[in-house]
Amino acid sequence: MLVDAGDNFGGISDPEKRKAEVILRGMGAMGYDALGIGEVDLNYGVDFLLDTAREAKVPLVCANLINYRTGKSLVQPYVVLKRGKLKVAVLGLIDNVLELINARQGTDSLVVTDPIQVAHELIPALKKKADVVVLLSHMGYAKSSKLAMEIPELDVLVTGHSPSVNMEARKEGNALGMMTGSRGQYVGYLLLRLGDKKAIATYESKLVPLDGRIKLGGLIEGFINDYNAQEKKLLEERSRREHEEALSHAGENRYLGEETCKRCHADTYEKVVEMGHAKAYASLAKTNSDGLSECLPCHTVGFGTPTGFTPASAVPDLKNVQCESCHGMGTSHKRDGTYRTAGEKTCLVCHTKERSPEFSYKTYSRKIAH
Repeated sequence: MLVDAGDNFGGISDPEKRKAEVILRGMGAMGYDALGIGEVDLNYGVDFLLDTAREAKVPLVCANLINYRTGKSLVQPYVVLKRGKLKVAVLGLIDNVLELINARQGTDSLVVTDPIQVAHELIPALKKKADVVVLLSHMGYAKSSKLAMEIPELDVLVTGHSPSVNMEARKEGNALGMMTGSRGQYVGYLLLRLGDKKAIATYESKLVPLDGRIKLGGLIEGFINDYNAQEKKLLEERSRREHEEALSHAGENRYLGEETCKRCHADTYEKVVEMGHAKAYASLAKTNSDGLSECLPCHTVGFGTPTGFTPASAVPDLKNVQCESCHGMGTSHKRDGTYRTAGEKTCLVCHTKERSPEFSYKTYSRKIAH
């Protein structure tokens, strides 16, 4: 079985919306059995989520999201899946304290009922229908864990709305709990062996990092490459329109590029050009991600600013993480040769917990000492 507790979408921009379509198409292609709903999954409205999930053939489950106008559940509260001779019930819940940005207005208005009350009523009833009951809880760790300890009929708890991870399943009352963090960096694996009366006798679990060792399937890779190519084309078209206008309002300060820095700092330049930062843009190009506006700010100089990198810019070449990425615009340097000092705060702009979970300033700073 493949399940997820929600929050698979990102921000509210047009590129993020297009990516959301690709994500659901990919989940459908992989054969997801049930998908819980998180608050950011509703960022583009109810109709977008329902229509896209339907087209992708991804079953949505949530037992406490109610359509205000009809009084009915927005999606199916649960599914009961047959695996051999076993029946597995999978239900979803979302916290009623979360803000649903674009789903509280007009025809999209939703009511989020008390998930704790719904769980206490529904899970014991499901245990009478199924051998194993799985809860996709989009309520964070503390509330989900407390709920699992209150309901002995729950067998498996999959927790969403939490950046934390469990390296292996942990006991939450009678249930086994799994947390796999965010941004698709990990997938949790849980194997159950049932004994007498179909109770869980033993289990195996682990957290699998989705890194370079995991090879993409041909269909999924095709989805990603198509999306990346589309975004690159759209970015290039937008850049051509906006670049000249942005330059006219840029003022005196601007990015100059590493070749300008090299004139006075040749020895330092020879060191940094061999570092990983100097290959940052190439790492995007290698995965056809060099047209993604969400990636470019940390792989180029000044992307998103009037004089920073754009696909339409001519000279200077502002690809990769260069001197000005950390030390500021060359035109703002003092004429005595000094420039802005870079420290941990500078690094943390890009090396966030989500993007770089293993980042340690003490360790990483040694790699870029110059």
